[in-house]
Amino acid sequence: MTRKLLPLLLFLILALQGCVSPRPSHPADILITNAVLISPEREKPLQGAWLAINGDRIVAVGDGAPPAGASEIIDAQGKYLIPGLIDSHVHLYHATGLKRRYTDDFDRLHAAYMAQQPRSFLYYGFTSIIELNSDEEANARFLSSPQRPRLFHCGQGVILSDGFMAMELGATSVGEAYPGYLIDTYRDAPAPPGADPAAHTPEAAVRHIKDSGGRCVKAYYEEALWWPGDEPPAFSLPTPEIMRDLVGEAHHQDMPVILHATTPAGHEFALATGVDILAHGMWEWPGQAFDAPEPQETYADIASRIAASETWLQPTFASIRNTASLFDEAVLADPRWVNAVPSSYMDYLKGDAQKQRDMFLAVFEHKLRENGETAPVPALQRAFNLRYQRLIGKMAENGANLTFGTDTAVGAFGWASPPGLAGLWEIGIWDAAGIDPETIFKALTINNASAFGLSDDLGTLEAAKLADLLLLRENPLEDVSAYDTIELVITGGSMIDRQSLSAAQN
Repeated sequence: MTRKLLPLLLFLILALQGCVSPRPSHPADILITNAVLISPEREKPLQGAWLAINGDRIVAVGDGAPPAGASEIIDAQGKYLIPGLIDSHVHLYHATGLKRRYTDDFDRLHAAYMAQQPRSFLYYGFTSIIELNSDEEANARFLSSPQRPRLFHCGQGVILSDGFMAMELGATSVGEAYPGYLIDTYRDAPAPPGADPAAHTPEAAVRHIKDSGGRCVKAYYEEALWWPGDEPPAFSLPTPEIMRDLVGEAHHQDMPVILHATTPAGHEFALATGVDILAHGMWEWPGQAFDAPEPQETYADIASRIAASETWLQPTFASIRNTASLFDEAVLADPRWVNAVPSSYMDYLKGDAQKQRDMFLAVFEHKLRENGETAPVPALQRAFNLRYQRLIGKMAENGANLTFGTDTAVGAFGWASPPGLAGLWEIGIWDAAGIDPETIFKALTINNASAFGLSDDLGTLEAAKLADLLLLRENPLEDVSAYDTIELVITGGSMIDRQSLSAAQN
């Protein structure tokens, strides 16, 4: 081998190792220099890095002397450049803590919240979000915002013609509310009056989602163990056979399947039917006290099998802490609310919304005491959340495949799911559960991109990926508080000063 070939060979080796990428063939639109580049596919941060952007794509990444001729140069001054974050479980049609029954000013409050919602996700670094149960009107409103994250969605959730979700519709027919519903032909499932069963097969359900622009399929295993009355209305759960058919058809269309499941039976069902992602962890333990510190052996075994499987798990800590917010004054005392919602909305949460607490107790307190619990409700809520935190922490320690989602904004009692800020809180709870910063970083980026089939475009800082990135003052691999030190948000090559996104500025 000649000496002249050695530099070329070294360059090729480094490129294959992800240390450098080919320099751009044309001057970049934007060149970011002097950064510490942190990307989840790399073994360690790249010091003294530069990143070139043309249009809405990254075209090159490297270190050493940057390419010349860029239209705009940003000196990162040694700060940390990371991929934009992904929240893979949101619901854009809810405003946290807001219901018509709580206030006469619903419409004004709702409009103000929704106008700020896209900016709040960006303020806290979420440059992509995934809506798991799509509403066309809410999506259109979100997409009309000039400053917003990328929106991906799963279309409407696939519900059974006689499942729990159908039982909640009241006078509205299942076909009106969920036109892509599923009839479970592996049992004697009733077809709604006038329905054509051939239009409600797994193939038809997946086609309906795909035709709506959905990229994933969400299904439900909801046992309604939380039902406030003596017994919930009669409803059915999916058979393993119909779920396997749905999974098979979704995979044929290159779409992952997400299962809403919060019980041990639901998680076993997920393992048996090959769903890709569990939306929520196992937070309901039938037959155990609400504040039981550890799961019984059977439930612990299910958690261990989930952790050892290929199934992705979304813990959604923020979702189950929503009702606890009713009894935790520190939630509304967090000064960071000022960046997430308008001041008038905060006035509502501290005023009219407070009536939820007594409503919740009237409906659910007896459910919290079914196994003889005597502690005050706030103490029961704290114990419940800490046991779940320990469970997920142990699953992470055992190698569970974790994705990051918040369930923002969950529509239940409480007010703990503001856009963007709930994600920051979620990160903090992962940290408190003992999940290491690198695992959290991967869940926020490459894991979400991989689980939802977005890794060709998102999740890492590499050539050809979309130019969605964040510039932070501190290192998120050292301390998760760094996620609140964002200085610059870049989406599709467009730069946004973080402070301009705050609700206090709009």
